[in-house]
Amino acid sequence: MARLDEIFHLQMGKTPSRNNADYWTDGQYDWVSIADLGTYSKYVEATKEKISASAVRESGIKSVPANTVIMSFKLSLGKTAITQAPVYTNEAIMAFIPTGKYAVLPDYFYHLFSAKDWTKGTNRAVMGTTLNKSTLGAVTITVPPLDEQRRIAAVLDKVSDLIAKRRQQLDKLDELVKARFVEMFGDPQDNEKNWNMRTFKEICTVRQGLQIPISKRLTHFEESCYEYITVAYLHGVKDKEYIKNPKSTVICTKDDILMTRTGNTGMVITNVAGVFHNNFFLIDFDRDKYIKEFLVEYLNLDLIQTELKKRAGISTIPDLNHSEFYKIAIYEPPIDLQNQFAAFVKQIEKSKATINRSLEKLETLKKSLMQEYFGG
Repeated sequence: MARLDEIFHLQMGKTPSRNNADYWTDGQYDWVSIADLGTYSKYVEATKEKISASAVRESGIKSVPANTVIMSFKLSLGKTAITQAPVYTNEAIMAFIPTGKYAVLPDYFYHLFSAKDWTKGTNRAVMGTTLNKSTLGAVTITVPPLDEQRRIAAVLDKVSDLIAKRRQQLDKLDELVKARFVEMFGDPQDNEKNWNMRTFKEICTVRQGLQIPISKRLTHFEESCYEYITVAYLHGVKDKEYIKNPKSTVICTKDDILMTRTGNTGMVITNVAGVFHNNFFLIDFDRDKYIKEFLVEYLNLDLIQTELKKRAGISTIPDLNHSEFYKIAIYEPPIDLQNQFAAFVKQIEKSKATINRSLEKLETLKKSLMQEYFGG
């Protein structure tokens, strides 16, 4: 066993002063933030911001060498990537630069750091979701021989590649649905097919869900209970919660359409059943003139997503109100054509279900291998 600060020099990043425009104008050096780190798969790629030579010279920020493992250790723990070229990072990211005392394969430590639960053994009441250089350096791990590191990394890379391919297949199917939609109905901005134009006020009503204190949510199912549909639950970061004896106005079925109105405005959800959170609109649409699959895809068009976010405002927490949503235009294609599109979507969903089953098996396999190699 060895401490991380024996295996690596732990190097924190830095944020050059935002008050100096020269540091952030016409930058030439990649500067990695936690937001960037969350978008990478294994390797550092493009960064949203670059810093200038004067920022590097005057701020004292240190460069992270190529082929170095970096990891977030504040706020969002354990986001990990490997640099492909020299970069700079912010202060919430730690670079693990080998001391030379141990044989180190970055690919192995990338997988190890990704698998580790960094919250274990910390005093969360004091530290919250933040580690520091001292506590991180004191973490002890086993360093296997280099050949063993290569073997383990190769196995996990193969599984990870298969998982990435399955996700790419799902993305391609989503792109196919979008292309088919535009082929059948045209671009709503141009309306080259000359469909009748409506507004959402003319074709639907919306209602908000239930906001209820945590103390009144149940953690187990009882009679007359419904699952509580929240964004956190849908993203898999919150366990199931239940609401007992809710009003009928806050209950949704799998045939309904939900859409987030605050925060990440415009996330469209369907095929869920339960009590929906106040963060959602339930869109109660005219089912004689519109098909659910058509409306879901329409709301997900880039043009409509942009308009939804614009109408939600630019405050710290964007909030789309009823009246602004109702102003958005929508065309009205023939119901038979919408039904044809819905049949196409259902066929795509069958293909996606098959891929998702394979994806779940691969992710389970990867977790099992990480448990075997790293002990969780």
